[in-house]
Amino acid sequence: MFLKGGVDMKIRLSKISLVFLLLLVTSFGLAEISFQIIIGFGNVPAISLGDLPDYSVVIYTDEPFSAVYIDGTYAGTTDSFGRLVVRFSTEGYHTVWVVTSNKYVIYDRYYFRVEKTPRIVYVPSTRLGEVTVFSNVYPVSVYTTSGKLLGTVEKNGEKVLAPLGNQELIFTCPGFADQKQTVNVLYAKETPVWLEFKPVPFKLELVVMDKFSPNGDWHEDECVIKIYSSRPATGSIQSLDPSGIIVYEKSIKVGAGTTQINWDGQGKADGLYTVKVLLSDGIATEERVAQTSLDRSVYTYKKEIVIGTIIGMMLFIGYMI
Repeated sequence: MFLKGGVDMKIRLSKISLVFLLLLVTSFGLAEISFQIIIGFGNVPAISLGDLPDYSVVIYTDEPFSAVYIDGTYAGTTDSFGRLVVRFSTEGYHTVWVVTSNKYVIYDRYYFRVEKTPRIVYVPSTRLGEVTVFSNVYPVSVYTTSGKLLGTVEKNGEKVLAPLGNQELIFTCPGFADQKQTVNVLYAKETPVWLEFKPVPFKLELVVMDKFSPNGDWHEDECVIKIYSSRPATGSIQSLDPSGIIVYEKSIKVGAGTTQINWDGQGKADGLYTVKVLLSDGIATEERVAQTSLDRSVYTYKKEIVIGTIIGMMLFIGYMI
């Protein structure tokens, strides 16, 4: 009976010791966390503005060891706490730009004013995360709703950097309808996005100059031909003289958007010419026709005027020197 009581007592003492040990370890753990927080925030070496010379500015970036540029000139590197003291000679407005090795942090150019009394200038940063794109077609360009290009990806799994938070992003691919998605971007982490682009209908327009004059006067010497296509396409362009004979022909490949072709008309007689464009996007084929007048009768002397002006300016500069 005594032995059993002694064993029970030892078990109780062991449990008490174990609980005490757990409490002790937990206390040390909490103390360590608090101590780290204090070290991180409370023990940052202070910079006393009162001890700084007049016209001094403390550039605070929150990024350590980052290059600081003032008005485009390198001014120094921030310390381990993201600070740099810069002294100016007088009051005035300046720009500061910070370049960091951390690819997930970027800075825009920031305007600030220098005053005689030293001051702190906080330079705001933009934290970034990665948007990983998976799409049925490529290339895919990623834009913000304000029109800023974040980047272009060429294959599955490629990434672009985007600001943190719920970002409404626009994804574009030539010849396909734009995709818009709200993406929750996390700091220094990947957020995958899946896209299913649908082709836009094939549309084609042709715009040609009403007239041109390849007479060497530097005024409308070439016929400017503009092809507007909603999708990438291949085909040909032709120019036919007034009797319907093909005098110019070329195989072309256009992208979605505007393609410009210049035809000089050299060696061709004056008259009304027909321009034809025949293109296919692989699904549909479209043809457009326009006309232009080739007329060398009017000589504007633009070339002589430009050359004479340049020579006159050079002579004047030489005289002044």
